[in-house]
Amino acid sequence: MYIGHYGIAFLFKKKFKEIPLWLLFISVQFVDILAFILIIFGIERIHYAPHENPFFRTTLEYFPYSHSLFTNVIFALLFLLIFWKLKNKVWGIVLSIGCISHWFIDLIFQDSNLPLFFNSYKIGFGLWKFPLISFFLEIIFVIGGGYYLYKGSNNFKRPLFLIMLMISFFSFITFMPEPELVQIKTDIKALVILIPYLIFTLLAYWIERKKFYG
Repeated sequence: MYIGHYGIAFLFKKKFKEIPLWLLFISVQFVDILAFILIIFGIERIHYAPHENPFFRTTLEYFPYSHSLFTNVIFALLFLLIFWKLKNKVWGIVLSIGCISHWFIDLIFQDSNLPLFFNSYKIGFGLWKFPLISFFLEIIFVIGGGYYLYKGSNNFKRPLFLIMLMISFFSFITFMPEPELVQIKTDIKALVILIPYLIFTLLAYWIERKKFYG
């Protein structure tokens, strides 16, 4: 899953308004942010594989640190301990759940390539085998979560801009043919996805300053 994780952040924000939205964005996407940074440095690996299903064009070749259940539990515990210490118990619990939620949501979509322990014992329920269902579910996650958070707000323009930007980005990387350079250079592929994630986080901070949620 790509942008669908942000729907979880919107839902958490509605219930726990004291936690910054940008921080919730980081927690639910921490796994992917880490993965793409590790790809850029050659520690984890992906490769391009021509396929009629757009979700199978990128093969997750080696993801032992960012995407194994074992390491995700460690990441979640770190979120729990760090933010419990820096803020309070609620912050720690919510951000740790946001972090671990990424793996379990990916489990639904990925096709038998999520490792349980480093790079071993890979599983996945394979919803990506149905690309249109997968595509629209992600959009529903984001729109539904955004609507739940921002309904009744005084000004929906900035949140709407962010949500439309997410959908546009997701549609672009899903359906547009990948340039040859992106196919060959996996570090560029990683940047193409990582930079929008960082932009979304900055926009969440921008929205937060106006307190648009209800």
